[in-house]
Amino acid sequence: MMTASCMGSYGMAPVSEQYRLNIALVAEEGAGLRALKALDESGHRVAMVLTSPPDTRKSALWAYAERRGHCLLPASAVKDAALADIFRKENVDLLLNVHSLHVVNGSILEAPRIGAFNVHPGPLPRYAGLYAPGWAILRSEHRYGVTVHRMFAGIDTGPIAYQTLFDLTESDTAFSVGLRCVEEGLSLLSTLVAAAALDPVSIPHIEQDLTKREYFGRVIPEGGTLSWDRPAADVDRFVRAFCYFPFPSPWGAPKTRAGAREIGIVKTSPTGEPSSAPPGTIETMPGGEVWAACADAWLRLEVITVDGRRVPPATALSAGDRLGA
Repeated sequence: MMTASCMGSYGMAPVSEQYRLNIALVAEEGAGLRALKALDESGHRVAMVLTSPPDTRKSALWAYAERRGHCLLPASAVKDAALADIFRKENVDLLLNVHSLHVVNGSILEAPRIGAFNVHPGPLPRYAGLYAPGWAILRSEHRYGVTVHRMFAGIDTGPIAYQTLFDLTESDTAFSVGLRCVEEGLSLLSTLVAAAALDPVSIPHIEQDLTKREYFGRVIPEGGTLSWDRPAADVDRFVRAFCYFPFPSPWGAPKTRAGAREIGIVKTSPTGEPSSAPPGTIETMPGGEVWAACADAWLRLEVITVDGRRVPPATALSAGDRLGA
């Protein structure tokens, strides 16, 4: 049975007791760590932190929360309805979800006094689900965004509290868009917490137009296989949609082959140089650059993997090699 004996005050900056919230944070990754640090500095009480423990993945968030003396539970506890009783016992006002992918039990969502809210790295309702920044790049979106919404039954379906939009560029990757979502999302989260402390009724409650909803699951675009017989801009866009460099991509690297070897194309950049070579042809350039021919132009290969190991392109590919499925 879950217990919450580790609750207490954590020496946060003073705020008026009239507006001091009890907040439960369910979070992962760097975004979750930044959210927790911001809450620690806000003067509100962090009632508990739910995140992946170190025995399941490297967790800087768990280590930080432990050092701060926060009550810690594994993120998977949000599936257990018993957590709702703990929330009520601890008078939890807000449940905040930041980059945790566990589906929260419905009774837990109803337990916080003010409500449960999720920071979603995409503009709802059009980009619900997983890895939305990559899909937006694949679709050549020029505008994207991040949403803070109430958590009700159904994934990413609850009413919108706050949303902001921003421009995308032709050099954005899934990683760079994700970072922008973190920055904007944490700002929205700060707005939410301030509103909840002063006047919870003021928090916007905008129902989503679910006729415009698109949900993206765990399917990898085109099975992750790269096609060289497309324009260079399309190939580069495909790579950027997968790219979380220098970190691993949840989709893996786009795949191609050089003979018997599987090659992952992690990072590319346009050269602007037209090509009449057969698509997939490799050319080496002065300075150690490696270029690959697409349907209309050459594309610079900046980072690749060979059989899953990251290597410099020039050490693995030679002029005249041919990449293909």
